[in-house]
Amino acid sequence: MRVPVRSSNDAWLVGPCAMDPEVHMRLRVDFWALTQPRTDALQPRTGAFVASFRRVLRALDAEEPVVLWTSPEWNARVALWALCSYRLRRWPTQPDLSLVCVGEYEERHAHLSFGIGYVTVEPTMARDAWRTARPMPLREVREKARLWQKLAAPMPILSGKPLRDTRANKELLELGAYQAGFFPRLSEQGLTLSTLDALLLGCVNRTPSNPGRILMRRGSKGEELRRWMSLTGDIILFHRLAQWAERGALHAKPWTAPNGWQTAKYTLSATGRALLRDGLSSIDQAPPFPIWGVTAYDPKNPWVVVEEAGARPHLRRPGAR
Repeated sequence: MRVPVRSSNDAWLVGPCAMDPEVHMRLRVDFWALTQPRTDALQPRTGAFVASFRRVLRALDAEEPVVLWTSPEWNARVALWALCSYRLRRWPTQPDLSLVCVGEYEERHAHLSFGIGYVTVEPTMARDAWRTARPMPLREVREKARLWQKLAAPMPILSGKPLRDTRANKELLELGAYQAGFFPRLSEQGLTLSTLDALLLGCVNRTPSNPGRILMRRGSKGEELRRWMSLTGDIILFHRLAQWAERGALHAKPWTAPNGWQTAKYTLSATGRALLRDGLSSIDQAPPFPIWGVTAYDPKNPWVVVEEAGARPHLRRPGAR
């Protein structure tokens, strides 16, 4: 198409974020470094990520008009909000943005309730979409920047005063429910694992299994876990297994290079079975997990999910009413 395109390969649905783009970039580099084995190959990947992210920031800082490409995918949706916010920091009254949406999505798992993880994009679809580029009014850019501000805030989306169920908040409420899936849950029986952690540990077999076999478990649990994986990515779930092994919830054969995802073996320990059966005695029993502006299982800044039948989950401080 003979137009310069700047992009940065990231998974915006997991890990920390920040309103300031430079702080955001540093947080992302540190987060992904923690999920990778310490090898000589890590530094070049880190350098490539920083270089690509800086090219995006330079394009957003420039006085020239900018076209943002997005898709129905949730990851692209969050990235769009962030880029609108960063553009407004430099050009608050005249962002001069246009928008192109590309890709088709087919719902294959209608009974699973959240998220679009993948879309199909063919070259002809991209060329056709280019002709549909439309200018973004300042009001729309500010609205998307507001949504990014809610994600980057130091508290979960579904905490505090309930958001109005308006058309403008629809996507934010959906992502808030997704975010809640990373936080421990509070019920009359006490504190239990997050939705995702309970699912992940529940998919570990009695016989030693590598991460690939765990994620490909048959049945409804395996299917639901793979649905999560379409949003979080597989690396995050491999990393989460290693974190739970360090906490004693899993027996593990250590990761070894170069095929750690095949050589690592996990089985559920007595501690893991107790966590699934009896829940948590304290927040710090679980490894922390950053999700946008806040961290799940953070003993210094704790949040718990309160679920009521037929209602959207809500997050509050432990002990609060």
